[in-house]
Amino acid sequence: MKIIPKCLQFHESANKGAAYTSDGFMLPCCWLDDPPVHDYIVKCGLKDKELAVANNESLYNIFTSDQWEKFFNTILYDPINASYMCKKKCGVGFNPNIIKEEEKNEIAKIRKNNG
Repeated sequence: MKIIPKCLQFHESANKGAAYTSDGFMLPCCWLDDPPVHDYIVKCGLKDKELAVANNESLYNIFTSDQWEKFFNTILYDPINASYMCKKKCGVGFNPNIIKEEEKNEIAKIRKNNG
C-alpha cells in the first residue's frame, strides 16, 4: 500500500496543483477542501493561523512549513495514517472497503457535531 500523490507529480498532465481555500489557506490539492477531510487537515496543522495566505509574504513560506513537510512525510512514508481522501484519490493497493469505512466515519462525525 502506498500513495503516489498527484500533488507532487512534476509532469504537467499528471499534476494536481495546490488549492486556495475560501477561508484563505493553501492545501496540497482541492480534494482536501472537502468537509469530511476538514478535521484531518486541522489536525495536520495545514490550517494553523500562521499558514493563512494573508499571514505570509510568499507561498514558499507556506509550502516549506513544518506542517506541510509533516503532511507529505505522512502520505509518503506512513500512508496508513494519511487522510482517506489521499488514499482514495492517489492510493495504490488500499482496500476500497476500508477507505469507504474511513469516509463514512468522517461523515458521521460531521453529522454528529452538526446535529
